[in-house]
Amino acid sequence: MHNNSDEILISKDFIRSLASHYRSGESNLGKEFFSPCLRHCLEYQRAVGYFSSKALLAWLDVLPRFSEESVKIYLLISPELSSGDRIALQNALNEQERQKLRKLSAESLIEELLNEPIVSDYIERSIQLFAWMVANDHLVLQFAFPEHVEKPGIFHEKIGIFRFPWGDKVAFTGSANESENGYERNYESIDVYRSWISGDEERVRIKQEQFEEAWAAKAVGLKVLPLSLESAALIRSKAPDKKPSVDLECDLKKSIAKDKPNTYLNGLTNSQQDKRDKVQWRHQDEAIAAFLKIRHGVLEMATGTGKTRTAINILSVLDQNNEIDGIVISTEGTDLLDQWRKEIEPWAIKRLRPYRVLRHYDKHHELGEFALNHNRAILVISREQLASLFNRLDSSFKERLIIIHDEVHGLGSPSLRTKLAGEHQAFGYRLGLSATPEREYDQEGTKFIFEEIGDVFFQFGLKEAIERGILCEFDYVPLTYPVTEGDRQRLQQVYAKRSARQREGRPMTKQELWTELARVYKTAEKKPEIFAEYLSLNPQVIKSTIIFVEDKAYGEPILEALDSYTHRYRTYYAEDDRRNLVDFSRGSIDCLITCHRISQGIDIRNLQNVILFSSSRARLETIQRIGRCLRTDPSFPEKRAMIVDFVRSKEDEDNELNADEARCIWLSALSQTRRIE
Repeated sequence: MHNNSDEILISKDFIRSLASHYRSGESNLGKEFFSPCLRHCLEYQRAVGYFSSKALLAWLDVLPRFSEESVKIYLLISPELSSGDRIALQNALNEQERQKLRKLSAESLIEELLNEPIVSDYIERSIQLFAWMVANDHLVLQFAFPEHVEKPGIFHEKIGIFRFPWGDKVAFTGSANESENGYERNYESIDVYRSWISGDEERVRIKQEQFEEAWAAKAVGLKVLPLSLESAALIRSKAPDKKPSVDLECDLKKSIAKDKPNTYLNGLTNSQQDKRDKVQWRHQDEAIAAFLKIRHGVLEMATGTGKTRTAINILSVLDQNNEIDGIVISTEGTDLLDQWRKEIEPWAIKRLRPYRVLRHYDKHHELGEFALNHNRAILVISREQLASLFNRLDSSFKERLIIIHDEVHGLGSPSLRTKLAGEHQAFGYRLGLSATPEREYDQEGTKFIFEEIGDVFFQFGLKEAIERGILCEFDYVPLTYPVTEGDRQRLQQVYAKRSARQREGRPMTKQELWTELARVYKTAEKKPEIFAEYLSLNPQVIKSTIIFVEDKAYGEPILEALDSYTHRYRTYYAEDDRRNLVDFSRGSIDCLITCHRISQGIDIRNLQNVILFSSSRARLETIQRIGRCLRTDPSFPEKRAMIVDFVRSKEDEDNELNADEARCIWLSALSQTRRIE
């Protein structure tokens, strides 16, 4: 292209029309600045805080040049450090240990780039092209780490230099990150310096020197790491042998069209991936219609029946009818918050007027940006941070906002009742989602939920979902365990504690007593031995299985039993790597042992079996846990799930059903449900 003098003149005229400043709201940074520069440049040098493979979504039709011509991008980026990473760097004993930690952070960033959720052909081809560009030296990556050991942070230098074949250069500085958010949806601005403008030439030279100094690892206070051999190998493994298809604009149009299979209910689209029949999923239409009439309330739907999709379809109607300016989505747990972000981003991008997606949880801190400008913005926020948000939101703005509480039963906790009482009524729309919204043994908490969000306006349970074929049928296997002498001694200790507390004037509540007694039964001594015997006769039960235990210590003998049959198992406790969950969801490991972290909200369709060493007296936790494996799997249409449970044998003096027996009766009856539609 650069050998054609006419095309060069056209390109030169286009570039020389660039403005000196761009700001989102007034300009589209992606279309008006970055895309033209990327299309016509020969080289691009960029130092930036954050980078994700979703930056490719903003480059669109300029990407083919990188796979066909000699254009090169030099990218100096900084992995965003979690609080744990920062503490580890701060506590590292020597430079060698710090360097190892930096290397791991950089490798994690690359792994995250290559494992973006594949929600469309468009994103899949973009990631393939990213890998191909790196593998074929069109994109050269290095990683920057500030050398402030006492308080390690993020490399915040944000400069870029474009070099064009006719000799011009364009440098820029500003807040735009090399990410989909930085280009299209966040509030960003840049100042532009052009080498052909008097007064700008010196600034362009300085910016280029600053970049080259940092790139060569000569900048004071900065450590620079090249792409590691391990990361390079991972990228090569993802890169196609031949140049990937690069008609990304066409892929995007196909992706958007593909996401509109059945249009009904005032133009609402149902994008269920398995394309189930509209009649089978009619409960979602009914739930949406019910919510739109009342504008607030709790949607009670069994795990796996589409609460999230129903909520997003509600957003589609409200957005289409221009009823909302912004969206707040709140729940608990990083895994569930991350899943919401992954679910909502494709929806946000495909709106006629796209939404920005902001996050405020874990290492993400974007509450302030939403509070300053909530228009066309979605904030995914942990429930514990809501009080801070509400304090910064003007009440007059809330009328045009919707707040969605996923796993809304968590909203009724005592600490949240104190912080959030009376804060929800000003929102124009309030939606709670849960399979079981009522808090068992906590009437005050349940009352608070309904006062803040509204009453249950629609119900769709496990039995109805199985009958309709939305959830799969399952077998229930109760294993009986006895109470040992050691268990009885621990029970006596609980009753002794109750008596002592009574004498001290601090009597235990019924809930405290039940909780401590239940813990003894959840960690009964004989369960691991009984499981080992069952496993010897049924080794297939640990294939595609999650085992729920009360705590890490109780899981140790179970791990020993598993080790005799497979090494394809991992734990997933609070301190464990999230990659264990990702590997399990992909089928790389067979069995996952956990406590509470994935009881709610996480979608793992290949899960077939659940083993309940620990199960709460309340049905809430059990419904969430068994719901993990009742989800149907389009790649395994004949799927039949299995629930293995532990049921305490009845003592002679017992006249009433114990909690295990009550659960056994309920699940035994539910397991007899058959599909009738």
